[in-house]
Amino acid sequence: MNDHDRPMRVLFVAFSRSSLGHITRMRTAAERFASAGHEVAVAAHAEVRELVLKAGLPWIAIDEIDPAPAWRGIDDVERLRAFVRTRLASPEYVANSLRDELRAIDDFGPDVVVSDMRNTASVAASMRDLPSFTCHNLRLFRHPLHALLPELLVTLEQLGVGRFHARKILGDVVLVPDLPLLDPLSDIPEETAALVSGMVSEIRHIGPLVAERLRTGPIAADRPPLLHLTLGGSGGGDKDLLRAVAAARDLRIPMAVTLGVEGPESETLSREVKDAAAGAEIDVATFRHDAADLTARATAAVLHGGHSSMMEALLNATPMMFMPHSEEQRGNAARIAALGLGAVVGPDDPLETVTAKLVSVLETPDADAHAAFAGLLRSADGAESMLERVERAVRIHRIRRGLHAR
Repeated sequence: MNDHDRPMRVLFVAFSRSSLGHITRMRTAAERFASAGHEVAVAAHAEVRELVLKAGLPWIAIDEIDPAPAWRGIDDVERLRAFVRTRLASPEYVANSLRDELRAIDDFGPDVVVSDMRNTASVAASMRDLPSFTCHNLRLFRHPLHALLPELLVTLEQLGVGRFHARKILGDVVLVPDLPLLDPLSDIPEETAALVSGMVSEIRHIGPLVAERLRTGPIAADRPPLLHLTLGGSGGGDKDLLRAVAAARDLRIPMAVTLGVEGPESETLSREVKDAAAGAEIDVATFRHDAADLTARATAAVLHGGHSSMMEALLNATPMMFMPHSEEQRGNAARIAALGLGAVVGPDDPLETVTAKLVSVLETPDADAHAAFAGLLRSADGAESMLERVERAVRIHRIRRGLHAR
């Protein structure tokens, strides 16, 4: 083996405080890279430390901002830009993020950095002359990245970060963990598309980043009646969760609810959920490590439309009812509904309508269509595609460094 092809050291960096989808994807990718013989480490907030360690992966601590569900309801771009200036684009947060990412790079000594919604990780990689990749759902460029990216560039300039490094916010390559059918490039608004295309070398759909057992495990055929309800842990979906439970309580189907939050707030919400069930059979958990397996066994799932939970249902041919509460989630839900694989509940739909839509996904799904689409998704192995592209980039980078050293 020549020096260019030796095993890589890969640092994965994930944002985790308002969604577990980002850390779940980076954990999945890190597992695949490790199984291919590369050395990996995952940098994330202490709150998700156990998710990394449970997978047998090295964890590096980085600080993170507290969740702020308020951004989901801000549609005016100027208001949103003002909001992100106090949050993900604030000088304090950006400076702290760069400090932690540079420390992680210097301590671990990676050949490449791969990040998911950790917007300065690729900037830190550039500052250390490393190639970098970012993992993004394109629909997020419609909201909130359309407002966040320009503000981040301003903040990085204020902090004295050079223009070449600052414009690496999206890395050298954006990897889209989806199919173009579900997350098309055309969904990026024109103005934002111009900005994005001026910063990256390539945008590439690679397919979903999911655990191997989800991609290759059997699809359940005869499923005992079970409804899985999970609307994320940001707090933005609590009212919808109570609406969904109330809509399902007279359908005589067992319900499994995953709150996605822990602590005093979860105790209150758990009581409210059980009250909404009004005596119907229901199991409530704050968090489940087997939430994806539960979705796979369920007759149907009630979701907010976040990418990870939606993919888990699609890969297992589980019909979905969506209760979206962000621009990205509405876009995801609309795409799936247009394919005939789910139903969407509007914010003003009366309880009777919610029940009717729930019945439609429970009783009249096209099992063959669901299974066929699951097979299509399973054939697109995002982790393997990512592995091939990162290996190639590192090999090129090593060759370039070797030539410059002569």
